[in-house]
Amino acid sequence: MSARPGLCGGHQAHWCPYRDQQLRFGVVLRCCALGDRVTEDVTFLIDRRPVILLESTCSRLSEEQFLPVEDAHPLRRIARILEKHIVLLNRSYFHGDQNMKHMIKVFRFLAICTISVAFATLSIASAQVYTSIDKPQVLSNAVANGPIHFDVSSPLSAALLTAPAQQGDRVTHAPIQPKLFQLRGALQSNVGAAGGALQPLIGSPISATVGLSFEGVGMADLALHNCSALLGFHVAPPDTNAAVGDTQVVQWVNLCYAVFDKSTGATILGPIAGNAFWQGFGGPCETSNDGDPIIQWDKSNHRWLAAQNVFSPPYMTCIAVSQTADATGSYYRYAFPQPGFPDYPKWGLTRSVYYQTQNIFDPILVFGVNVCAYDGKSMLKGSSKAMQVCIFDNSNGTFFDDSMLPADDDSDSGPTNREVLLGSIDNFFPGDTHVYEYVFDVNFGNPAKSTLAGVNGSMPISVPAFNLAFCSGQFRITDCVKQPGTIYQLDTLGDRLMYRLAHFDERGTQHFLVTHSVNNTTAVAARWYEFRAQGLGTTSLSLYQSGQTPDDGEYRWMGSVAMDKMGDIAIGYSRSSAASGDYPSIYYAGQTAGDPLGTTEAEALIKQGSGSQTDTVDRWGDYSSMALDGADSCTFWHTNEYYPVTAGFRWDTWLASLKFPNCR
Repeated sequence: MSARPGLCGGHQAHWCPYRDQQLRFGVVLRCCALGDRVTEDVTFLIDRRPVILLESTCSRLSEEQFLPVEDAHPLRRIARILEKHIVLLNRSYFHGDQNMKHMIKVFRFLAICTISVAFATLSIASAQVYTSIDKPQVLSNAVANGPIHFDVSSPLSAALLTAPAQQGDRVTHAPIQPKLFQLRGALQSNVGAAGGALQPLIGSPISATVGLSFEGVGMADLALHNCSALLGFHVAPPDTNAAVGDTQVVQWVNLCYAVFDKSTGATILGPIAGNAFWQGFGGPCETSNDGDPIIQWDKSNHRWLAAQNVFSPPYMTCIAVSQTADATGSYYRYAFPQPGFPDYPKWGLTRSVYYQTQNIFDPILVFGVNVCAYDGKSMLKGSSKAMQVCIFDNSNGTFFDDSMLPADDDSDSGPTNREVLLGSIDNFFPGDTHVYEYVFDVNFGNPAKSTLAGVNGSMPISVPAFNLAFCSGQFRITDCVKQPGTIYQLDTLGDRLMYRLAHFDERGTQHFLVTHSVNNTTAVAARWYEFRAQGLGTTSLSLYQSGQTPDDGEYRWMGSVAMDKMGDIAIGYSRSSAASGDYPSIYYAGQTAGDPLGTTEAEALIKQGSGSQTDTVDRWGDYSSMALDGADSCTFWHTNEYYPVTAGFRWDTWLASLKFPNCR
């Protein structure tokens, strides 16, 4: 992205975090210091296309007026006024209200005048972090919403497919790094393991073997399931994820999905555009196909859940819940509001409640995490009165909390309204010795009684010290991964835990597994954890074991981890290095039940890449997935990306089933 130099109160414009993150607003917002004025139009180039910021004037406001300490704060007064209209604004998309356009202009004007102040506050407040608090902090500021819109779809198998003319290459918006400026300011080349980071390995190869293995949806021109032919353009990265049902596997990538037969790998449906889930629904759920998709299988109720956020005002979450176990059938469809730009949404399903988290970036709300619970019981019945209950967490003003993952139930452990979440690993540089826990207790009958505990990092869990997978990258401080034959390095997303937080209940012992990328002495490693809590519904977690891939010069990142019913652990990830022929490839490792704690068996190959990724703003991922088949609770399904040739925007994906021999 580049900008034509413009004046901001007679000075060069200050660095803008939204520019750095390449967001796709209809109008790109210009960042100015307090009291500055935008005195001319500014043209930015996003993905080689011009976007113009119209000339606007920001009022001079004293710094004291913007301190977020009391309700008298002018931004909070504005927020309260706008809050009364946000649902009406959302609904207007579905009813052709022409006032909507004017209201969006108001939002944008206010954003221009407040965005730099908001992020200045964020930069100051984010330094005020805590890791040792006697009593967990709790929020009880829940907001309950009914659906903006609801209907029942026709069968997906009847969706219309069109093939537009080719339109070039596009990059989806990069996940915003909440602590970007705090960490960039402290960044130095920190390749070198923190104390306790290295974990022992077992030399023998992992005993799990690959079963069914086949090509998924891709952007390569010769891909078997070519998404670009459907969209009319190439896009990166894939945001690869998949879920496995009774008889089908559904894979959803940017910006298409497909349904496969679980026994043979044969294609049942697709590829088809992601927003086909909402074809005929109306509004931005139907017209937007913005990426960050998640497909999930509700193991308790044998239903599919598909979700995708809308990343332009009015922001919302689009949800489709299948009527049956057939992913090609009809869906109950919902749209619910979000209070700001809802970045990097992640999901965790339980028997009766569906949980969603996203980092919220908004010039009025500043920054926070919106933790939402959806009434799964009602959605499964197709009730138009299904409720969304959300708690907006700004860490009590310190902005400590971010990038949370809700636990996703792999074991049909029974109904509970208390959800465990983990996150916030990016508050210290070069790293930390904690992962931070949160507990969301939702009450749909009386939403005001819903609570979020652990706010402001007040429920830390001790883990071996780690170094964030950061470096002096070309586009982002997480662009660290080397590839053969190119100067382009790939994004580790090393500032957050990686999807999913897998939960398995083994006769009352709660297992929680998650992974993230860390620096070791030579490259980047995939670190994984198993946390435990004793007793059904217990939410007091402690570390049971942690493991890590080898420190051998190979880069291993973009991992996902899960556990089967015997206690075997499988972790899938990407692997690469600068060595000739060592192209980004898909590997798996893990631990067989009975192995010494903290050990990781030697990895095995799933799919060898045969090319490096070039000229794609270094984006890779932004996530993969390791799904557990609920039919036997033994078979894992991993999906990830690779390149068949050295190119940009020509990725392909692969799906593979894995199984340990002792699980039956």
